[in-house]
Amino acid sequence: MVRLENVGKRYGTDAEILHDISLTLDPGGFYFLTGVSGAGKTTLLKIIYLAETPSRGLVSLFDTDVSAADRATHNALRRRIGIVFQDFRLVEHLTVRDNVALPLRIAGAAEREIRENVPELLGWMGLEDKLNYHPAQLSGGEQQRVAIARAIVRRPDLLIADEPTGNIDDEIAMLLVRIFERINRLGTTVLIATHDVAFASRFSHRHLHLDRGGLSAPKTAPGAPAAAALGGSSPSSGAANLDQDSAPRDRAEAEPEAPAGPADPPAPGDASAEAQ
Repeated sequence: MVRLENVGKRYGTDAEILHDISLTLDPGGFYFLTGVSGAGKTTLLKIIYLAETPSRGLVSLFDTDVSAADRATHNALRRRIGIVFQDFRLVEHLTVRDNVALPLRIAGAAEREIRENVPELLGWMGLEDKLNYHPAQLSGGEQQRVAIARAIVRRPDLLIADEPTGNIDDEIAMLLVRIFERINRLGTTVLIATHDVAFASRFSHRHLHLDRGGLSAPKTAPGAPAAAALGGSSPSSGAANLDQDSAPRDRAEAEPEAPAGPADPPAPGDASAEAQ
């Protein structure tokens, strides 16, 4: 699904901030990208979702060589990716309902489908009573869930989240991971960037670690699927199993336990699916 080979990134004549990055993300996989602040995680994510161009190396998305693709192809590739930005990027003058509906409207979905699907999705996120609120009226955790809902409303093939658990308490952070796991169970590949290695290590998902611009060997928790995610191909992990593959490594260490996650998100209507 995503393949990078010997990717480097520099700005101007400065030293490379990313160097010799080679990785493969498999369809249906769940990954944590860890590294201290300033390690280059956001830049690497931007290269993957086509907001940045690498200075060298190969980037392949959905079996398409990005460097050889035209603008129309780039746009089509981006439509298959959902992004949860670190700063949420909600539109302040729009309601929660309209923020989540925005990708559907841009894609030309019918208003009837939007009226049916958006409230259902927000209900799944526990925000059914916030549909007509504006972002400034929400807590940070609620804004984060609106950003996630907007990112998944069109059922992307790849979901990228940049520090989604960075500024919230541990209980809410665990709940967000449960939400990502439920999305992953439906077949969406998930990539979460976080500076909190200890938090990511509670889960048996595959880990990539950025250190001074380079990727270290994946950190795989005991019992996790074998991963050869750096360089070359790796066996597909399939959808994550919420009760086993994604369980915290040590239940006692993982306290407080996350609240029960929501059921699987509602499937989008025909119009939104066609718009993808």
